[in-house]
Amino acid sequence: DATLEFAAADIAGRHVIDTLDLVRAYDSTKRTMESHGLKYAARYFGVSSPDRVMVDGDRIAQTWDEDPDTLVRYALDDVRETARLSALLSPPSFHLTKMVPCSYGTVTRLGSALRIEHMLVREYLRQKHSLPQPVPGTQTGGGYTDIFYSGVLGPIVHADVESLYPSLMIARGIAPASDTLGIFTTMLRGLTTERLELKQQMRDAGDDGERARLDARQSSMKILINSFYGYLAYNRALFNDYRAADAVTGGGQEILRQIMQTLRDRSCKVIEVDTDGVFFVPPPDVNDEGSERALVGVLAGTLPQGISLVMDGRYRRMLSYRKKNYALLGYDHRLLVRGSSLISRSMERFARSYIRQCIEHILDNDIDGLHRLYVGVASAIASRALDIADFARSEVLHDPVEQYAQEVERGDRNKSAVYEVALATGRRYRVGDRVAYYIAGSDPGVRIADACKAAEEWDPHFPDENTGFYLRRLGELSTRFEDFFRPADFQRIFSNDDLFPFSADGIIIQTRSTGEEAQAPDDPSPSPGIWLDDDAI
Repeated sequence: DATLEFAAADIAGRHVIDTLDLVRAYDSTKRTMESHGLKYAARYFGVSSPDRVMVDGDRIAQTWDEDPDTLVRYALDDVRETARLSALLSPPSFHLTKMVPCSYGTVTRLGSALRIEHMLVREYLRQKHSLPQPVPGTQTGGGYTDIFYSGVLGPIVHADVESLYPSLMIARGIAPASDTLGIFTTMLRGLTTERLELKQQMRDAGDDGERARLDARQSSMKILINSFYGYLAYNRALFNDYRAADAVTGGGQEILRQIMQTLRDRSCKVIEVDTDGVFFVPPPDVNDEGSERALVGVLAGTLPQGISLVMDGRYRRMLSYRKKNYALLGYDHRLLVRGSSLISRSMERFARSYIRQCIEHILDNDIDGLHRLYVGVASAIASRALDIADFARSEVLHDPVEQYAQEVERGDRNKSAVYEVALATGRRYRVGDRVAYYIAGSDPGVRIADACKAAEEWDPHFPDENTGFYLRRLGELSTRFEDFFRPADFQRIFSNDDLFPFSADGIIIQTRSTGEEAQAPDDPSPSPGIWLDDDAI
């Protein structure tokens, strides 16, 4: 959604802030939201009233004709939730406006790199110094990410290097070669120092309101600080420097490899590493929060000056799937899922719910529950017990519909379901609009673009969704968990065959080692591809 076009509104003497931009900006770093819609966002941030009025979009006109008071209350609840979201999400942008030479409304729409550039240019102009041109090239390095175990493991500790890239740039003096005035490093060091002071004031604050105000300010600092590395590799940045960007990522890899080796030397199992953090299983004698924090403190003491390692979380279990794709089960039984290979916003609602419940059953080692879940969802699909909201898919239009039609006619582009539906409705859609559709018919192998219909056309009295297609979709979703079971066990679990009663006896969740961890000289782990019992770790 970061590349969507939108219409910006300006009113003389006022600052216009779109809360949708604030929600998108928040999720661009967190990547935990399933939708950016108002109702979902309000529930996500806990600002939705339990008794708020709900009116389906397709019934708004009818409700206005039959029960206008209900629609007014519905609209007022929308306004209240929007105001609460604004109060929660706008303070960082407000404080950024005090540093960036742009209006409040503009700052909320600016990318992080442009915010930094505006500050650099302001100081160069103040000193009446010429500005450089962007240099051509590409970045050759990148953040270090890898996975060493897949399966279910635990307990898990997540150690995180605080502001790894900014810390490296300050400690090693990494800056753009074209910054002859040295403003880049001065800004980064000053912002970092101020943020640390604000965090200390926040910890010392006795008033909740004061603490929230300080938190907003330090958050705005954090947004800028963490963007300095990205600015170096931005091809349009006046002060870009690809060599400097590679020096930052190279230094980050050195730090992470050092942390990983220290963990292995202390009998820890490194599960996954991701740019500035490490997930690992501590040794058996480290079995409570105090000893886990002490271990991370020992690790922190081995790092270079200026590099800070902290314990960012502790979890009962981890489902390790792929790089940057995992699920974490907390000691409070809360589930945190990361990575679009597991769950993505583009999935149908029934698909997101199904994947999440599968993960919960696997983390709880509830194989019977996993099988019942599959059978239940398959039965609901086959009997057409799902609502259109459960199986409709919503996608964003990234190109004008007219352009799409011309490209398909010329043979320059394949048909796409979302655009075919947009064309069929005859409405005037704009880039950035969402279109919801479903698959109709009876052929499980139908081409999606040839069998798609607008979600609003679905009639609950005469349902025509393609049950064969959605059953096949359920099977495709289930294959995400294929590697966690032996092939025969996987077929037993994700099967609707009721000839023999299902039994989970003998089914064990599999964990396997892979990559560098398995090849470490002093590591007794099996070679890559060898399957381990769940209790082997």
